[in-house]
Amino acid sequence: MKIDMNTNMNMNPNANTSTWSALELGTSAIPAIWRARIGADARFDLFRSSFLQTRPEPATSFPCRRCGCAHAITIHAPNDIVAVCTCDPWNCDDLTLTAADIQVLELNWPKLARALCQALGLDSRPADLPLPNTRQIGCWSADAVPVILTIQPERTDFQHIITALTARLRDKFILLAPTASHMDATSAEYLKNVGAQLFALDSHIILTNSGTLQPRSLPGEMFARFRPEPKDALAENDARRVFAIMQQLESQSRRKPPSVLTVFGFYCRDALSVREIARRCHCSSTTIIERLNVIQKKTGLSAAALRALSPHIDKIRDEMSDSRARKIHRPTAIYGEDETDER
Repeated sequence: MKIDMNTNMNMNPNANTSTWSALELGTSAIPAIWRARIGADARFDLFRSSFLQTRPEPATSFPCRRCGCAHAITIHAPNDIVAVCTCDPWNCDDLTLTAADIQVLELNWPKLARALCQALGLDSRPADLPLPNTRQIGCWSADAVPVILTIQPERTDFQHIITALTARLRDKFILLAPTASHMDATSAEYLKNVGAQLFALDSHIILTNSGTLQPRSLPGEMFARFRPEPKDALAENDARRVFAIMQQLESQSRRKPPSVLTVFGFYCRDALSVREIARRCHCSSTTIIERLNVIQKKTGLSAAALRALSPHIDKIRDEMSDSRARKIHRPTAIYGEDETDER
């Protein structure tokens, strides 16, 4: 794996220090470079503990802020490490370093993939692809739409990945990238031709102060166009049966909030994780799991099957709401009066 230790590393403190855009400058670097890219020490420490891991071999060069070159590292002893200027003519004094200074920190792909799957309600299905810095991390919805994460340093590299993915998959997929800075008309056309779409992490995902990832909007809203459409009468019949069971559970339940309908909506329509639903409903994860177990036991359907029926159930709910609304006489409804003729 190539380690980003060259002299063209951006050490400018005024550079873009977004946590996500830092990945597009390289997925492997020493702490000083990660810190310069990400910004505040606290932010770097958070990202490091959450998604970076230490490589066994130390760095062989160290960037110099004075001359801009990469000083060659020499390790005389564990407590005697120096970085020597390689400029011709020699330009800088030797830099005294510690073992921690020359650690190489690289992105922990599996850890980031798991965190993204949890935040976005994806089915975790990691798979290596024969493409640089590109992996499938999971699938979305009952249609198992592939979700691909790619991290590319240049626009030409990004366009190559788009071309390769569209040629290999030949169907819709969800593409995640740190930013949309490499997106251009050509890449957009390739994605559109197969029904794929790019979602930039800096626009859709927040790194919280606890080191977890959180979506800026509900995954069901983000990936609405990738939800399975109602396909046949059999699925609609199943949806009506499930909806009737849900209403019965709602009317007979003496449980404290959240209701089974609320949990169903968050889990199946919005595709939130159990932990995220618990956070939104201000209850424990155990409570959410209990509600989901009740739903699955009464309907006899798995979570994947219930998520597949969600569009049908939404349609039935909308039809019932419209039907009730048509029975209300609008001029008198706002006053709560009966529809009578007072002649």
